[in-house]
Amino acid sequence: MVFNGAGAGTGTTNLIALVEDGHVVAEKLLTGRGASEHFAPALKSLFEEGKWAEAPDAIVAVIGPGSFTGLRASLSLAAGLAAGWNCPTVGVTLGAAIRATLGRPDVTCVSLARRGRFFVDPSDGPVFAISADDLDAATFSAIAGDGVQDRSSWPCPTIDCVAPDALGIVLAAEGQPAGPLSPLYVDPPEAKPPAAGLRPLPQ
Repeated sequence: MVFNGAGAGTGTTNLIALVEDGHVVAEKLLTGRGASEHFAPALKSLFEEGKWAEAPDAIVAVIGPGSFTGLRASLSLAAGLAAGWNCPTVGVTLGAAIRATLGRPDVTCVSLARRGRFFVDPSDGPVFAISADDLDAATFSAIAGDGVQDRSSWPCPTIDCVAPDALGIVLAAEGQPAGPLSPLYVDPPEAKPPAAGLRPLPQ
């Protein structure tokens, strides 16, 4: 089983899919904005469409970077199902999934972040966030992701791929260790305790 809830905006960038023996048995594509509301009902119809009644061998999910709500919703659902089915989970980054989808291990994933910034997932380093004005893409061999559409021109080759497909996500997970699904938050949390401290517990 495959989950991607990282996509944001109005494009059809999120998905839930059932994959068996290298083939997509059933799949539901979801738009980024508001997708979190549809993961559970989409999964129900997916099982009916794919005629699946057994637990999957594993659940693979994109852990980020991407939509805060979409990641939390998709990964919580995936983790809950894995606990109920007692099956392993494997998380992959959005960039790794796009590279596997394209068959291009050299591609850097550039995705939209808030406040005029990009999330950058390079092939040879950690994911980071940077302002759009400060990003120098001249050293990249190629870029893909929904951030590519944010500019009319780039100083490096671009590839028209805004989101990975189900088989690409599975391929990216090959050789990766199983473990808990935790969202990849590039930015620190914006919520902060009140300056005056937390309220005392009710008596």
